[in-house]
Amino acid sequence: MCTTAVILAGAALATSAAGTAVSIGSSNYQRGMAGLQLAEQRDQMRQQRKDIQLQAQEAEALRLQDYRRSREANLLALAGGGTGQNMSWLQGIDQANEAALKMDLANIRLGLAGGENRLAQQIRVNKTQDLIADKARDAQVFGSLIDFAGSAVKTAGYYDTYKLPSSGASGINGQVLPAKIDTGIRLT
Repeated sequence: MCTTAVILAGAALATSAAGTAVSIGSSNYQRGMAGLQLAEQRDQMRQQRKDIQLQAQEAEALRLQDYRRSREANLLALAGGGTGQNMSWLQGIDQANEAALKMDLANIRLGLAGGENRLAQQIRVNKTQDLIADKARDAQVFGSLIDFAGSAVKTAGYYDTYKLPSSGASGINGQVLPAKIDTGIRLT
């Protein structure tokens, strides 16, 4: 094989190897950045979840405080109004207030559960996106390696096509070309 062909084949293979390495490095970098972004989103969603829980606890505490104030005001009104006449009225109000309190607390807890469920779904979607990005990176790396293998096979094919026979004469596909070509025409 002539030296130029060997150099070109080696350069083509080296270029292909460098391209494969850059492609794999780029895939790994993109995967790493995507992983960081998804991890940050998961952290933000977890923080939102904690915020929702705190808001629900605060709403519950405020509602309980409102109920206790109302009950205290009713008891003071009963005490200020004299004896037993208003007791049946207070019992009716107290039962209605207690039922409203239970309903309000149930609604607050239901809202909390709904918010937590939405965030849990978002976290699951986030994790799925992370897995998809990971598989896409693996596919890119595999494709790059296949491209490199194809370049290596192609280079080997060029080598076989242009290699020199062992006698040192130039040739194509191992066939020796004659030093002189006999055309059959004689000049005398």
